[in-house]
Amino acid sequence: MIHLKQTIMESLGYLCLLCVIALNSHAVSSQEATSTLSTPPSIVPLTLPSAVISTAPSNLPFFKADYDAIISGVKVQAKREYKALENGLFELSFTANSWLADLTERSRFAWHNTTIKPVFFASTRTILGITDTLQLEVDHSNKRLTRTDEDKIEKLTYVDNSLDRLSFQLQLQQDLLLNKLDLTYKIIHNDTIKNNQFEIVGKEIITTKAGDLETLKIKVVRENTSRVTFIWVATEWHYLLVRLIQIKDDKEQFSIELTGAIVGNVAVSGLQL
Repeated sequence: MIHLKQTIMESLGYLCLLCVIALNSHAVSSQEATSTLSTPPSIVPLTLPSAVISTAPSNLPFFKADYDAIISGVKVQAKREYKALENGLFELSFTANSWLADLTERSRFAWHNTTIKPVFFASTRTILGITDTLQLEVDHSNKRLTRTDEDKIEKLTYVDNSLDRLSFQLQLQQDLLLNKLDLTYKIIHNDTIKNNQFEIVGKEIITTKAGDLETLKIKVVRENTSRVTFIWVATEWHYLLVRLIQIKDDKEQFSIELTGAIVGNVAVSGLQL
């Protein structure tokens, strides 16, 4: 049973699409916990901070996307959705389901021109009936970053322009649309903030259930590791995530591929070859 749980935990660690990218990167800063609560707050608060209001938001279109994933031989169904909220904020959500475990994550943020300002992140994992919750709250006005893990609250070091592990995915899309060459991001992961760098490899046409798509192939830059991660994003569909493959010691650990999506109210379709 202990071995099974360890296997499930390891597999679940990959379920958040690009959260694998935040692993084994260079830490920027972290701070020890300063207080503990007897009862944790709700994983998704009823009201969100109103201090951060979007100004001239990005023109990145909203989308809903479905994916098939294989994680250490386990089949997983995953969904991503980007939408606007009624309070002026935006949300990117991710869900993954398998017979082993379920994962739901949400990031809520504001756009300041073409830059994301995270406000709230929440993650809920359920494994064999046991649920774990995690949330991050960012107070930009007072430069505070708070992490709540079950019944423990940590005050982390606030770092300007840092992103959570979901919102950075949209920032990457936005920066690709702007033809930016420096694709380096500060991502909040656990109790640290880590630098994550991406390198454009080139263009490639790949076959998916949604059709043949022209993509940009991107490599996650890592040093002194046997882990290699490649990402493919659709150039004709605002750089929507199409495929992700992670390899370690020449063996595939994780793969995910688009099965269908709606981008800006248009169904994703392949090239007419």
